Amino acid sequence: MSSPNDIKIIRKRPEAKAPLDEGRVREEGRELLERLVRGLVDLPDSVVVSYSTGDKTTVYKVECDQKCLGQLIGCKGKNITGVRAVMAAIMARKGIRAIVEIPYYCLDV
Repeated sequence: MSSPNDIKIIRKRPEAKAPLDEGRVREEGRELLERLVRGLVDLPDSVVVSYSTGDKTTVYKVECDQKCLGQLIGCKGKNITGVRAVMAAIMARKGIRAIVEIPYYCLDV
């Protein structure tokens, strides 16, 4: 039998991470955001998501019909806050900061 002093500790070597393809990750984030927003609004065909990139930041711009803005924002901004939180969490795992913007329409009275 083996005694407690005969225990071997085996440590796994950390695996080397593959280089991150940031363009592909940002595009996947855009597709995910588009699917999320299309699920929230009544006119899903009017949703268009574009993005601009910085060094480690991606700004996603969500454009949709004005009739859908209320559904996108939600009561007291809860829908868009949730969408922003999901996007920030998913992109942070990849090392990219994500900002979700929605359009601002000025109504002439």
